Amino acid sequence: MANLKTSFITTVFNEADSIKGYLESIISQSQKPDEIIIVDAGSTDRTQAIIKNIIKKTSIPVKLIIKKNIIRSAGRNLAIKTAKHSIIVVSDAGNILDKDWLKTITEPFTNPKVESVAGYYQVKTNNVFEKCVAPFVAIMPDKFNQKTFLPSSRSLAFKKTAWQKVGGYPEPLNTCEDLIFAANLKKNTNMAIKPSAIVFWRQASSFKDFFNMIKNHAKGDVQGKYKPHLQKIILVFIRYLIFAGLPFLFPFYLIWPIIKFYRYIRHPLAFIYLPLLQILLDTAIILGSLYGIF
Repeated sequence: MANLKTSFITTVFNEADSIKGYLESIISQSQKPDEIIIVDAGSTDRTQAIIKNIIKKTSIPVKLIIKKNIIRSAGRNLAIKTAKHSIIVVSDAGNILDKDWLKTITEPFTNPKVESVAGYYQVKTNNVFEKCVAPFVAIMPDKFNQKTFLPSSRSLAFKKTAWQKVGGYPEPLNTCEDLIFAANLKKNTNMAIKPSAIVFWRQASSFKDFFNMIKNHAKGDVQGKYKPHLQKIILVFIRYLIFAGLPFLFPFYLIWPIIKFYRYIRHPLAFIYLPLLQILLDTAIILGSLYGIF
């Protein structure tokens, strides 16, 4: 199994602010991918120019496919169909890969029974606000449980045959597609968990970015009918129905995120940011899920 070759695939759209560091972390891996396939959904910023400049710096074969308006699930599937090799490794723009990430995430394939590998991610934060965002959207290290962990496509590897077995990424979803795909992999293939395969995940840097991310995820959860998240969405609606009848409970509710998350931040601004982010999270979930329904 040591001679298995890898195809790194990724999708991008208007990633000029982050694409350079992301691609450089790929081409500087201690174990190089045998090819890189990038599907660009028609970026209107400098993303494509930056990619083409990075391509000149590496001997790794890189294929840039430009397909305007392609959604993420279709872009991922297109990249995998184009891939020449039997092992597919996946991450997302906006992340930085640990230098040994590819070597680590593909190591379990030395066991021929392994069909897929779930890597892990660490949040990358630059300020107090981003530290406050992290526990709302990420599985913090002290909460990591290998038995229940479901990887996203920011740190994932699988055999092309496993992708075929589960029917690929579910189209036409543009969000939540990776969770549904990962759930299908975990259920239908022999998945190894490799928490030492680390990707550094950049967090939303503004209230607007946080709101839009949660809204889009909630929309995808509803459209993809992803049951674990649908249950959480329903609980949010129930919670606010209770607050409508018993409004005196709402101030106590705003203390809850401080109790849960302050230990990750330990900064006075957390007492402001955490309650505000909780309200924004709930609002985005309600609006996003309604948008997904209608």
